[in-house]
Amino acid sequence: MPGIRVKPWNRVDGPIYSLATSAGGKGNLNICSYVTPIAMKPKRFIIGVYKDTKTLANLEANPIGLLNYLAEDQASLIKLLGKKSGHNVDKVAQLGSQIEHVGDGLYKLRGALATLRLKFLERLDCGDHWAWLAHVESYENLREAPGLTLEELKRQKLILV
Repeated sequence: MPGIRVKPWNRVDGPIYSLATSAGGKGNLNICSYVTPIAMKPKRFIIGVYKDTKTLANLEANPIGLLNYLAEDQASLIKLLGKKSGHNVDKVAQLGSQIEHVGDGLYKLRGALATLRLKFLERLDCGDHWAWLAHVESYENLREAPGLTLEELKRQKLILV
């Protein structure tokens, strides 16, 4: 359609997550928007992880994670978790009381809608991301509230697409 300037892959709204990972006793959290359920039995997801990130280094050393499904009222976390590198910033320290340690060096974000404990199985090179196949080991629903979405991030001008 003439007049539509948005790239097709940026027209689809989707949920925003934070993936908590850990290696060598050091935790990290990031932002994930490339997250897709891919199988029902067993329950599995495909998760896109940027190359050359602390999250990737952690997964290569310790292939477990905690996927936090973010609520709309957590949009302010994007500046720390999505725009700063865990190589340069101790995100766990900066989050302080906004997180809760749940074991294995993983952190749950207080206020998240749900969490999924994942075991990462395989990955596929996809250019600037690795697509990881992750098995859901357990999950927990935490609260009812509107989910944070790509459209909301665009509306708040936290991302440009």
